[in-house]
Amino acid sequence: MNLENIGNLDSSEVLMQLVKEIKVPLESIIEANKNLSGPSNVLQGQDNTNEIIFTSSQEIASLIEEVVKVAKRESSNEKTPLIYQIFSTNEKVQSMCKKEINPSKISKQEATWLMEMESEVYKNIKHKDLNLYDLSYKMAVSERQLHRKIKRLLHLTPNKYIRILRMHKAKQFIDEYIYDTISQISYSVGYYDTHYFSKLFNQQYGVHPNQLLNEKRF
Repeated sequence: MNLENIGNLDSSEVLMQLVKEIKVPLESIIEANKNLSGPSNVLQGQDNTNEIIFTSSQEIASLIEEVVKVAKRESSNEKTPLIYQIFSTNEKVQSMCKKEINPSKISKQEATWLMEMESEVYKNIKHKDLNLYDLSYKMAVSERQLHRKIKRLLHLTPNKYIRILRMHKAKQFIDEYIYDTISQISYSVGYYDTHYFSKLFNQQYGVHPNQLLNEKRF
């Protein structure tokens, strides 16, 4: 596999590519072992090395088939906007929305737009002020259209939506114990006032970030 291209593939594509590169030489090994293990090559008192290799090759082949099944399942699962997951698992986020976010009423094209929006937010998450004009330009809409679209799809203002994404990323940093201090976490998601950050985090998760971080430490 060309290692330079791995970064452009998702996990299921990487698995499938590995399988393709392993399968052909493995089939050759199995075929060679069949020939070596045939009746003409079996002598009384001969060790069973070929049989062991053949059995191992079959087991690897079976494993590859399982990997293919898993890769196909993963590739068949459609990616969805992160906000769907955040909304469905967090009652406080649900209360921030004026109405329920209903994925079934959001088209695939609009869902893709939301995922692109999330990607743009996370690219610039360390910036204190995410400029909505610049964001709307990157999303190929006017700033007014950006407001209308997010409000229509998510029943949120753009600023609240971005704040939810920031807090979600901060929670991930804590869960994965990426940073040692609240100030580091706060700065990493664009908040230079740690007290204000802690207040917003508590509003979204019902717990102060320092409490969660202390649980990781001890």
